[in-house]
Amino acid sequence: MADATVPYFNFVLENIRHAAFKIHSASIKLTGIPSPVLEINLDELLAGDRKWRDIRLRCDQIRINRESIDCEAGILRIGRLSSAVTFQLSLQHKRFMLEFYPLPAKNPVEKWQLMIDWRLEKWQGVLKIVNGEGRFLADLLPQKKDPLQIHQAKINGSIRLSGNETSISALSARLDVNQLSFSDSSGLHAGERIDLLLDLDVWQKRDIWQWRGKVVWPDGEVFWQPFYFSGGGHALTAEGTVQDEHISISRGELSLVGVGKAGFSAVASIPDRTLRQARLSSEGLELSTLFGSIIRPLVADTALAKTEAAGQANITWHYQDSAHKSLIVDLQDVSLTDTRERFAVEGLSAHVPLDRDQVLDGSIQFGKARILGIPLGAAHVPIRTNGMRFSIPHAEVPILDGALEIENLAASLQTSDWQWQFNGRLSPISMEKLTESLQVQPMFGTLSGTIPKMSYANSTITMEGEFVSGVFDGVAVARNLVLTHPLGLTPHLMADVDMYHIDLDLLTRAYSFGNIQGRIDVAVHDLELMNWEPVKFDAKLASSVGDYKRRISQAAIKNLVALGGESTVTAIQKSFLGMFEQFRYAEIGWNCKLRGHICYMSGIKSASRDDKGYVLVKGSGIPAITITGYNSEVDWLELLKRLRHAIESGNPVIH
Repeated sequence: MADATVPYFNFVLENIRHAAFKIHSASIKLTGIPSPVLEINLDELLAGDRKWRDIRLRCDQIRINRESIDCEAGILRIGRLSSAVTFQLSLQHKRFMLEFYPLPAKNPVEKWQLMIDWRLEKWQGVLKIVNGEGRFLADLLPQKKDPLQIHQAKINGSIRLSGNETSISALSARLDVNQLSFSDSSGLHAGERIDLLLDLDVWQKRDIWQWRGKVVWPDGEVFWQPFYFSGGGHALTAEGTVQDEHISISRGELSLVGVGKAGFSAVASIPDRTLRQARLSSEGLELSTLFGSIIRPLVADTALAKTEAAGQANITWHYQDSAHKSLIVDLQDVSLTDTRERFAVEGLSAHVPLDRDQVLDGSIQFGKARILGIPLGAAHVPIRTNGMRFSIPHAEVPILDGALEIENLAASLQTSDWQWQFNGRLSPISMEKLTESLQVQPMFGTLSGTIPKMSYANSTITMEGEFVSGVFDGVAVARNLVLTHPLGLTPHLMADVDMYHIDLDLLTRAYSFGNIQGRIDVAVHDLELMNWEPVKFDAKLASSVGDYKRRISQAAIKNLVALGGESTVTAIQKSFLGMFEQFRYAEIGWNCKLRGHICYMSGIKSASRDDKGYVLVKGSGIPAITITGYNSEVDWLELLKRLRHAIESGNPVIH
């Protein structure tokens, strides 16, 4: 409307729709008293998936004529943000210039300048930024759910746009970002003191958008759960096209300082944000840095969490039709060392090719290795892959003076976890050498046996059948073995173990417990270990059936007496201990039900009718030594501690 006496103009539009944006409730008001004032109000502006509300522009010093509109002092408010604004619209030269300075003015040299020129058939515009505050730009853009919050940044550079009529046909950006810091509310993503150099060009050619870009990261730190990276010259370059709702990278290169370079290409769907095709190739990657920065954070809950690596790797990966097509991994002179000294591998080389459409041959070899202190000799293991599965028909790995033979190993990647199975055989290994390597009390005899089918799936190892081995001149049988999270920080083992006809002479000599001659059977059922520490089992030790020599020495009697309690041998029997070196016995028996940290003990039978005490050793002959125990509940950890002390000192004190 207009008034003949008081110059006044007010123009209102309820909705403005365009392919690139939408405006709800827009008004333009111009008054002329006491001086010309221009007001532009937008209740809501939508562009793409972003939304601005309550946009207000007021210019108190405005000059309007037929050739131009000039605003020398204006205020722009977007929500709670305010900026000082000056602009000039030249109708004659078809040029628009806008400068704004965030309020309150914290940085006197900060300037944001926008210029648009439409004198030619194609319009062009440029945004120049001088010491721009990144926080202001972040606040200017509407935030999405759980966004990254930019705390500070300094931006210098320019962004250029050009187009035809109402569309954009080209964009270029040259930006220098310094001292960038950000974080999110979850605390899982953060960056500090980051410097970035950004270089981007985008242009349209017919119906195809072409682009090329480069990002250089000279300095700063980023934590992006579970990864941590620091700058130092890392660079990413790429070029490609955007067409038919697909973005393609025809050529890209990622250069990581201290790791190496990787070339890549890819095609992704824009609407559903899915990767359709990709190729990656790298040579000479340094495993020491790659393992520390990328691999170790991904295996933080496994046995590899404390592993150091050295050597080089080549990786070639192909992703096609929204699925893995092939993967080739080559390792050269790699070493893996666990800082907890649980395992180590040296001189590891491998060629592992996987292709979903082909059967391929590869190999793994190493110079030497060590697992839990047990040395492994050099081995060469041929492998065959079929799709994303691989198999080892036969392999032999030297262990001390014996060997582990692996038969029919088959493995495959299912969704996000590996599954495998194998069977094999353990050729005789000296128990004396094995216990020396494990740094435990020496044992005698050999360990050997047939390994039944072992399977791994869903982070669990299961054993089908029985593992039969020889130990202490007897036979040991393991059944119902289930091991959950074997590479985790808290592995969980369940099993049943039975040992038959164990030579007590070999056993007690090994542990310096005093000499006992005879044979025993041992049953450990419902065995449950958490992080390799027992929390539950039902154990039973009893003399084997049969005719054999049964003798027990003074030292063994004293240890068993201490185990059962101070009053477990009668005064008459004690008087014989100094007169005889060895005594006969008829039967030995000991039971323990472990629940948590308590061992509920019993023996061959009750020592009396009222069930007070239990018989550990039933005597035979003259003199007859019968040992009775009275401690029915014993703290397991304390029992182990005192038994260890008894073995080391030869003088146990167990109550």
